[in-house]
Amino acid sequence: MWLLASQRERRRCNDASLAERTCGLLRESLSRHVPGTAVWVYGSLVRPGRFHEWSDVDVALESLPAGMTLEYLQSLLSADVGREADVCLIDRTRLKPVIELSGERWIA
Repeated sequence: MWLLASQRERRRCNDASLAERTCGLLRESLSRHVPGTAVWVYGSLVRPGRFHEWSDVDVALESLPAGMTLEYLQSLLSADVGREADVCLIDRTRLKPVIELSGERWIA
């Protein structure tokens, strides 16, 4: 039983470290591709203990910079963070109340 508890604790630590690294990569990517844009990061990445090696990254923008499409930004973020990124406009998603309640607002 002790071994299982030890394995769970090691996995929690690894997942927390992965979430921290992914947040850093996401911040860098957003600042490079959509500097100064207000974004909401939500989902497992900002929920302690929920992010793991198969998690995606969820981002909602308050506005889309000129010349940028959601699909293009999604591909850039996915490449930069090394995992799937889901990108939407916050005013166009039915999840807006949930995102604003449980997400984190960042300025890229």
